[in-house]
Amino acid sequence: MDINALSQAVPVKMPVANKMPTTAEVTKEFGAFLTDAMNQVNQAQVESANLADKFAAGEITDLHQLTVAGQKASVMLQMTMQVRNKVIESYQEIMRMPI
Repeated sequence: MDINALSQAVPVKMPVANKMPTTAEVTKEFGAFLTDAMNQVNQAQVESANLADKFAAGEITDLHQLTVAGQKASVMLQMTMQVRNKVIESYQEIMRMPI
């Protein structure tokens, strides 16, 4: 078996040197991630409120749909609050570290 024939059939990708992202790139990506997450939580809250309004007006009769949307929005908000609490706790712990 000819090894050169195999390397010609399947191109071998050489790993690119590990390029470390800059602080600005990481900050931008993290900010975009947080913004996207907050938008998703807000959208779930708005959707839950809209379904509750439609249910109260008699436009929809599926109570399960309303309950699932409400619980989904509630869980997302609780998760967001817990992440926020952990971030604040971590920041406070870092600030207590001696230099």
